[in-house]
Amino acid sequence: MRARALAFAYRFSSGVRVSWASSTAFATLGTAVVTLLVLPLLDVLFDVLMGSDLSAPDLVRTGYAAALVALAVSVASGVVGTVATDRMLGVFQEVHTRRRLDVAYWLSVAVVPALLAASTATVAIGVVFALSPLHDVGALGRVITLAAPTIVCGLLMGIMAAGVGVNLPDPYLGATIIATFLPLLTGVIVPLEQCPTWLQALAHLVPLSGTVTVLDAPAAAVPALLGRDLAGSGWPSPVVPSLDSVRANAPTSSESEEEVCLSMWSHCPRAARHLL
Repeated sequence: MRARALAFAYRFSSGVRVSWASSTAFATLGTAVVTLLVLPLLDVLFDVLMGSDLSAPDLVRTGYAAALVALAVSVASGVVGTVATDRMLGVFQEVHTRRRLDVAYWLSVAVVPALLAASTATVAIGVVFALSPLHDVGALGRVITLAAPTIVCGLLMGIMAAGVGVNLPDPYLGATIIATFLPLLTGVIVPLEQCPTWLQALAHLVPLSGTVTVLDAPAAAVPALLGRDLAGSGWPSPVVPSLDSVRANAPTSSESEEEVCLSMWSHCPRAARHLL
């Protein structure tokens, strides 16, 4: 048992190192500024301006909700992007040919997107608080607390979208759908209670709708809302069949693991080897 735990931890840490080495977010100073500052602020600004045009009752609440949804979308998109790259290089097929569902792999590919998304969310939430007229510390504390379950929801949605995209011509389709419909179906621009009944019913099936509702919900309703989001992510359902198809269709390779890793990730072969 101890040996398995150590092997899991080693593969996980190797995956994180490879993911960090292949990340382009800090390639240059300009890339870092755009990734960590410009893009998140533009996302929040767009939703706030849209809420203003639609006469949203509380633009500060809209800003906080937009920051949380952007956090989840960033994590999900980062996971999908990493898996899509691994699929193109053959890493994904090699990993899941050896293990049906490699938890260490999925957790490792989520670490870097989660860290980057948390950094951008911190900037966005801080700007919303600084520009809000009341500077409500209680609301700020609630938003910061909700960041953790938001990251978890983003991770689960990213795994689900990446699993669905394994067998599709466009591996980014799942992430595109999430980024397009999540702000509408979670009540970012207009609270769900002010939306049509059919939209409210549909929103209850969407992960993160409960988390956004928590922003102005009574404390007694918080556990049920967060639990609904986590349960609704349901990531194993589409992932496992997709991974089974990867294993079934994987070609037999005569290359050694070292040769495979060197051909996949020449910039980090040693860490890549321990993912297999």
